[in-house]
This record gives sequence, structure tokens and C-alpha cells, in this order.
Amino acid sequence: MIYPDDAVRLMTSFCHAPDTETATLASALGRIIPSPVVSSMDQPPFDKAAMDGWAWQAGEGGPLPLEPLRARNVIAAGDSDERPLEPGETVKIMTGAPLPPGADRIQRVEWSEERDGRVTFSRSETVSNIIMRGENIRKGDELLCPRILKAQDLAILAADGRASIDVARRPIVGILSTGTELTEPGSSLAPGRIYDSNRTQILAQLAGGICAPTDLGSLPDDYAETKAAIRSALETCDVLVLSGGVSMGDFDYVPRALAACGVRKEFHGVAMKPGKPTFFGRTDRAFVFGLPGNPVSVFVNTELLVKPLLAALSGITIKPLAVPVRLAECICRKPANRVEFLPVRIDGDGAHPVRYGGSSALQALADADGFIRLEIDETDIKEGSTRNVRLVR
Repeated sequence: MIYPDDAVRLMTSFCHAPDTETATLASALGRIIPSPVVSSMDQPPFDKAAMDGWAWQAGEGGPLPLEPLRARNVIAAGDSDERPLEPGETVKIMTGAPLPPGADRIQRVEWSEERDGRVTFSRSETVSNIIMRGENIRKGDELLCPRILKAQDLAILAADGRASIDVARRPIVGILSTGTELTEPGSSLAPGRIYDSNRTQILAQLAGGICAPTDLGSLPDDYAETKAAIRSALETCDVLVLSGGVSMGDFDYVPRALAACGVRKEFHGVAMKPGKPTFFGRTDRAFVFGLPGNPVSVFVNTELLVKPLLAALSGITIKPLAVPVRLAECICRKPANRVEFLPVRIDGDGAHPVRYGGSSALQALADADGFIRLEIDETDIKEGSTRNVRLVR
């Protein structure tokens, strides 16, 4: 069995420069930029007012003017007034408007009084209230490092004047469930059958732009059908994710079918709970995951292994969002021969273990905000101690 961290390192070892395509910003949410993006302009592109007020020339030290200043026209955001300030003159200016030449301070409106075309200041400003050209970022500086694009990243690109961006081509990921007992949700349930939740779960976990997930349906526990479906999927998919049929049961045909289709095994078995029977292999053009059939195992290993591989194939490495949280209750377990990921919920008191009966207990994920990791031979975590929680909500 492979140690979980070694399995993750194997996923990230496949990081390479991917093929790219151009996406509009409207369609780029969740896509990956595999290379740094450089700013094409200064931000802001001119010295501008940080608040509504009066632009004037304070000079060194910025004392209040001895006499009321003559008021000039108003400069609104989007306007421009290139006339230099005359001695004893001030210009009313709105937030975001460019400063007129010669101005070096903005006196806020609430500390000012205008009467008969003259403006008096009631107290001194301790700051300029000006955002200087290039204060946020300079032309040629790195605008964004390689990443999965979020809403704020799209705003940054738009502010740089971009309507589109080069993104990694999305790997095509086929999702296939196996198991004679599986029934499609929405159909009537025969005795001894269960609804197929794994396919729905994986498709949802991989939605959002990082890849192009493809629903390949479900298969009964039949060797010939399994082999044919795998062979067909490997012709078009960059990554194939199967659930079920990877353990040691009489009807677990997936490992044998994968071998018959030319899939070279990298590992089969991870020293973790849930998810021990997980298979990972590859052909010359595709990667294959054989995940266990239990749904919590599927959820954890999609987060732990599948997503890092997809990111690597798009040119980046990703770090899980983990935050230190105080344990509100003691966590105990037996045995402790594998790394274990236990679901917890978080409230104002800290982290609490959720009711959890093992890897088939899908309902536990309804209450789980994240997972706490227990190492091999670690039997308990004391109440009041602080541990990282890997967030999933």
C-alpha cells in the first residue's frame, strides 16, 4: 500500500505545461491559467481622488491655507481637467476622478465649507487622500500567478482591460459507476438494489471548469461489459474515474479489466481510511482511477487524489483549504493502522465529530464542514487541542 502523501506527490509529479485556448472572461470562471499574467498598465492609470473633497496644493507639511481658497469647477469621475491649479485656488473633486496638475492633497467635504465661491477648511488632513498612479500595481508587474480563476481574479483581469484570457485546455474526464445493484435515481427500486449516488457526486465535485466531466453511465458486475466500457472510454478520455469493483470480491472485475485494456498499475491500495482499495494506473495517453464503491471513500479520494491530478495536468499544483480549529470534543478511534480522515462540523465552540458509521455513511457529509486527519498509530485527539480541518464546505 502507498502512503497517502506519497500518492498525492505522485499526482503532482505529472504537472506539465498544458495546451491552452482563449476564453472570454464571461466563460473563464473556474478555468486554470497555467502561466503568470503580467499587468498591461499602471493601476490606477492616473493620480486619483480617494474621496469626495477639494483638491488643492498643500505643499510640504500641508498646513491649512491662511485665506479661503477660490472654488473652481467640479471634476467628476470619468472627467479630466488638465488646467493647472492657480495659486489660492481649489477644485471640487469626486471619488475616482483624476487630479488636476499641481494638486497634492484632497480635503474631505465634511471638513470644508463653501460660501460665495470661497472654500474654508476646518481641520488639517494627515494623509493626502490621493491614490497615486501605479500604487496598486505597475505595468509589467505580475498581475496573477497560475491558479484556478475565481470571481475576484476575473475582476482583476477586467480592470487590466482584458476581455479574454488564455486558459489550460480542460482534461476530458469520464465518470463510470460499476455494480449490478445500482439503480438510476428517479427509477423504482427493486429488492436488493440501491440508487447510484457516486456518479452524481463525482460529476458535481468535478464541475466548475477545472475539467470537462463526462457521464459514462453505470455498468453491471460483468467482466466483458466492464472491459468494453473501459476500452471505449480510454479512446477519448484524458482521465477515467470508476467507482466500485476494485476490491477483492468475487465480482470485482475492474482491476483485471484495466490490465486487459493496457492500463499499467501505479498503485492499488492506499494506507488510508476511507479509501484503502483505491487503484491508480495509466496508459500512454490517459490516467485511470478505480475508486471504492462506498460513497464517503469516493468523496474523500476525489478531493485527495483526483483533483490534484487534474490541476497538475493543467499546469498547476493546488493546496487544500485547511484551517486550524480547536477540538470541542475528544476524538478516539480503533484500530489506528491507517491514516484516517474523519468528518467534523465546526461551530463557535470548535470542531465536533459528526455521527459517522464508516465509508458507506453518506449522510454524515450533510453535517460535515471538513475532515480531520489522524496519523498512523494516533488513537485519539484530546479535547481542546488544535488541529487542521480540511474544509469541504
